[in-house]
Amino acid sequence: MDVKELIGILDRIAPFKDSEDWDNTGLLVGDLNHEVTGVLTTLDCGLETVDEALDNDINVIVAHHPIIFPNVSKVTESGVGSIIRKLIKYDINLIAMHTNLDHQPKGVSHMIAEQLGFKDTEILIKHQTFYKKLRINIPAEDREQLKQDLSKAGVGEQGDYSECFFEYPVKGQFRPGDESDPHIGSRGALEHVDEYIVEAIFEAAHEQETVDALIASHPYEEPAYDILSINKPSDKGLGVLFEYDGSLDTLVSLIEEKSGLPVVNVVKGSDKGINKVAVIGGSGMGHINQAFAAGADVLLTGDVKYHEAYDAKLAGRNIIDTGHYMEIVMAEGLKNLIENEIDVKIRATKISTNPFA
Repeated sequence: MDVKELIGILDRIAPFKDSEDWDNTGLLVGDLNHEVTGVLTTLDCGLETVDEALDNDINVIVAHHPIIFPNVSKVTESGVGSIIRKLIKYDINLIAMHTNLDHQPKGVSHMIAEQLGFKDTEILIKHQTFYKKLRINIPAEDREQLKQDLSKAGVGEQGDYSECFFEYPVKGQFRPGDESDPHIGSRGALEHVDEYIVEAIFEAAHEQETVDALIASHPYEEPAYDILSINKPSDKGLGVLFEYDGSLDTLVSLIEEKSGLPVVNVVKGSDKGINKVAVIGGSGMGHINQAFAAGADVLLTGDVKYHEAYDAKLAGRNIIDTGHYMEIVMAEGLKNLIENEIDVKIRATKISTNPFA
């Protein structure tokens, strides 16, 4: 397996198109043609992370946090530049899976909940997904081939299901012009034909590929088709919710016990019991209103600022600042996801990159 093939597999686990516009994901350092000797998963890529990869004969590091961002303007012997130089020196490939991994049903927030013992989660903030619907007329005898060809182009994929098509019979008519080359009928003669309408959805970004596939497959010189715009709630989104029966204090104790990390701060806005917990890995205070609107009794997240905490307490909201480093659970979680897809040596990092430790 080369790096390009590995990226294709990672894209199935957490599509890179799901990354935020400001993010920097995918292959950051390396060569798509390199043969993969092993994969190391980590929250951050530091100098010691590169050493860990070398010590284990691994030449691909998959990190959650990208080290190359717009504020990186030079690659020298210090700071981030020293890490990049070392990666290049030893032919280590670096791939970032950041917000694309955050937005998956089994992404980082789910991994945190699972670490705490709660595998049954639901998406906290569901994304609206914009789709297109293809509606095309096709002779009855050609519809199966059309569906096969469109499926190969990704048409008809809905969540975990593929080849989702809907069809119904119709009567079609047309009169071929003098310059036409009709598949059915004759020039100048009105033709009636038994047809089917075939419908399926596809991702809006793939409209041109879909049109190209249908034209290549369709027997007619001028296929009759419509493309409609639709949107619906996605099975993807940010953060998760899970059910819990206990107090704020017992939840704090559980977090520290299961993670092995100290809770940074707690905002106790209410003395009520905790029945529903919201988790947003990393920095999630920008979504506090959505979390509590979804019925959460407490929000677990990191990087909580003083004034954010003050406002939350005034509003009677419970916040547990778990620290940004709580996301380290993704190293083991991503390792497990990748192991289900490929037969290559995979290791979750043993190196701590916690800047507060």
